[in-house]
Amino acid sequence: MRIVIAGCGRVGSDIAITLGEEGHDASIIDKDERTFARLGGTFNGTTHTGLAYDVRVLRDAGIEFADVFVAVTSSDNANLMAVQVARSVFGVPRTLARLDDPARAEAYRALDIRYVPAAQLTSRVIHEQIVEIEFDYHVTFPGTGDVEIVDMTLGPEADGLTVADLEIANSLRIAAVRRRSRTIIPDPEFELHAGDLLVAAARHGTRSRIRRYLQAEEGP
Repeated sequence: MRIVIAGCGRVGSDIAITLGEEGHDASIIDKDERTFARLGGTFNGTTHTGLAYDVRVLRDAGIEFADVFVAVTSSDNANLMAVQVARSVFGVPRTLARLDDPARAEAYRALDIRYVPAAQLTSRVIHEQIVEIEFDYHVTFPGTGDVEIVDMTLGPEADGLTVADLEIANSLRIAAVRRRSRTIIPDPEFELHAGDLLVAAARHGTRSRIRRYLQAEEGP
C-alpha cells in the first residue's frame, strides 16, 4: 500500500517505521524537519517538511497516489483540516485522524471523519489496569462502552473445547486464534488448545464467566 502520514512525533514515526518494515510505501510529513531523526537510518520511505494540510507538501509526498492518509499531528485542528484536504482535493479512499480532545469528537463524526480517540483510549486502558483487569484491552466501540476488542490466553481447562463451547451469546464472540506462528479464523467447531491466544469481542463482565478457562496470569 501507499500511505502518507502527517506528523512525525512518537506516534507518526512509529507508524511509518512499522509500515516500512512491512514493505509498504510510506511517506511522512512534519513542519519540523528535526523530528525525522526519530525514523532512524534504516527508514526507506520519504520525508517532507511542511504543514499537514498544505496542498503542495501533500502532493510532494505522493498523496495523489495514496491508498491511505493518516493525520497524527499534535493538533486536532490540523488533523481535521489535513483529512478534509486529502479526501476532497485528492480523493484519497481511506483516511484516519488522531483526536486528542474528546470535546471535538462530535465535530469529527459530523464530518464523517474516521478517528482514533487517543486520550480516551489511554485513559480507558489505565482505568482497566487500576480498577479491574477484564482482559488485555485493545479498543472499546464508541457509543457502547461495554463491548471491547480483547485478547486472552487459554489455560489447561480449555484444552479440547470448541469455539462454540467457549462463546457466550451476546457476550463473547471469538474472531481469531493465534497458535504458535499461525493465525486462524476459526469456525464454531474449531478445537481450542491450552496456550492459544484468542482475539474476541467481549461484553464487560464476561471474564468472570470464563475465568476457569484462562491462564492463571490473566488475573486473580
